Amino acid sequence: MKHRNWITLLAIGPMLVIPLMVVLLSYIVIQAESEKLESSVSIMEQNTIDSVKAEIQSKVNSIVDLAVHQKSVVKDELHDRIQQRVEDAYGIAVALHDRYSSTQPEQEVKSLIIEALRPLTWNDGESFIWILDFDGNFQLAPGYLQHLEGTSIIDFKDATGRAVIKEEIALTRDGGEGFLWDTFTRPKIGTDEQFEQLAFVKSLGFYNWYLGSAEYLDIATKRADKKLLSEIRQLSGSSQNYFFVMDLKGAILLNSARPEWVGLSYKDSGASDTAYKALYKKVLQAAENPSNTQFIEYLWMNPSQNKVELKLSYVKAVPNSDWIVGSGFYPEDIVRELAPKIIESIALNQKKIDQLLNIAFWVFIISIGVSVLLSLAVFRLLWRYRLEVEEKNKELLEWNEQLEKKVLKRTEALEDINDELEVLARTDCLTGVDNRYSFMKIAEGEIRRSKRFNDTFSLILLDVDNFKKINDQHGHDVGDLVLIELVKVASRFVREVDTLCRFGGEEFIIMLPKIEEDMAVQIAEGLCIAIANHPFEVVTKVTVSLGVASYQSGLTIDELIKKADVALYQAKRSGKNKVCTANEPPNKK
Repeated sequence: MKHRNWITLLAIGPMLVIPLMVVLLSYIVIQAESEKLESSVSIMEQNTIDSVKAEIQSKVNSIVDLAVHQKSVVKDELHDRIQQRVEDAYGIAVALHDRYSSTQPEQEVKSLIIEALRPLTWNDGESFIWILDFDGNFQLAPGYLQHLEGTSIIDFKDATGRAVIKEEIALTRDGGEGFLWDTFTRPKIGTDEQFEQLAFVKSLGFYNWYLGSAEYLDIATKRADKKLLSEIRQLSGSSQNYFFVMDLKGAILLNSARPEWVGLSYKDSGASDTAYKALYKKVLQAAENPSNTQFIEYLWMNPSQNKVELKLSYVKAVPNSDWIVGSGFYPEDIVRELAPKIIESIALNQKKIDQLLNIAFWVFIISIGVSVLLSLAVFRLLWRYRLEVEEKNKELLEWNEQLEKKVLKRTEALEDINDELEVLARTDCLTGVDNRYSFMKIAEGEIRRSKRFNDTFSLILLDVDNFKKINDQHGHDVGDLVLIELVKVASRFVREVDTLCRFGGEEFIIMLPKIEEDMAVQIAEGLCIAIANHPFEVVTKVTVSLGVASYQSGLTIDELIKKADVALYQAKRSGKNKVCTANEPPNKK
């Protein structure tokens, strides 16, 4: 009766499970579609924002690369510009000299050259042409130094203490020319601030004169910066695609979206402009990190919406300058731009969900009919299967009893075979002593015993000398007999607690528990003599080399064997038929 109830329950199962699964799957599919819509909207927004961020980052990096390039050529352009000025003045002076030196007095030619070059000034008079002779006498001076004309300034030094006039004379003497950097105050500034300038000097080749010109580096830098800002301004687009440039002091040098801000300073804003100061600190912090690739976030007035919204900006410092370049955008602007697409996606998704609900309803109705037919078929199948199982169970019980008897006999036979295999696994088939595998097991146990009782033991590693020669001259059969006979001789030196093992080929190892190294050496020497004096068949004389090593706390079995092997190698190398330790010279027997 109990089996019948279970069969009935299993047969009714499809009637309950199939419709329930249809409902569950329909719910999962519809829920997945809803979540898919939410995810797609979120992904659409995030992908668009990421795209805008990547574009801004790429453009800012391009502007920084442009600025780096432009600033890197400032000095090169300065060199070319100053040299050209001097070359032009040189051409004028040489032309005047060549034309009038043969017809006019020397003093008049000099005055003619000086007055012809005096008007050559640049940068509001801060750059000019000067002429000195090789004694340091000023021949042509700028307006503010004209009172020094005719006097020597050879000992004049710049702000760093360099004798620049002497350096200029050294460059130009013997028809030379060259550049040099010096440092001076600027007459137009009116302060003691020092400015670096580049000068180019060239020998005129007559009157022991040389001429030169110079320009302050900050003037050249400002000129290049002005040109660079103009180029960046042209690259900027609308407020959605703009750049801003500021310096490390917070001064706004360029803002194509808000040009009225140019000239203002974040850092020096009034006490009420805390938002500006906080933004300046955040921008400076991001720009000072050369590996920064993140956008800074802050709340800022969105001019298109006339309200404060979250803004993301990417900023980067221009290497080797005080410039910071950046650009930003409002994520909410992107969300507003995507709104029509999002509404369209929601409408399409709702239509798809309605279709899925209609399909799910009809699938549910069909599943009820199918489940009823399936339940009847399952009931008949399970009942028939139950009868067959009962019959098979009877047969299995009989087979099981027979199998248990066979298994018992096989188990007993396997135990006997395993005992034999264990002996074979531990024994060297040629000599009958333990093999390397057996030795390693014994050695591990001996190390544990020595650690536990703070005891020691020793190893003797033995190798037959010239064994290959024995095999080559007499054959491997004779070589095998030598190894068998050698084991017999060695066994006389082994106690019951000792272990003699064939370690490989013609190499044997002896484990000596509770034996110190000195005693092990004596045993090894006795064994070495006994083998050397033993009358082996066929082979006239057999000798061995032995290496001795004693266990010390902390050593592993591999390290101990290595010590014995080193000692054995030492015995071999020093003449064979010897006993050596790893720490002592060999003893010849």
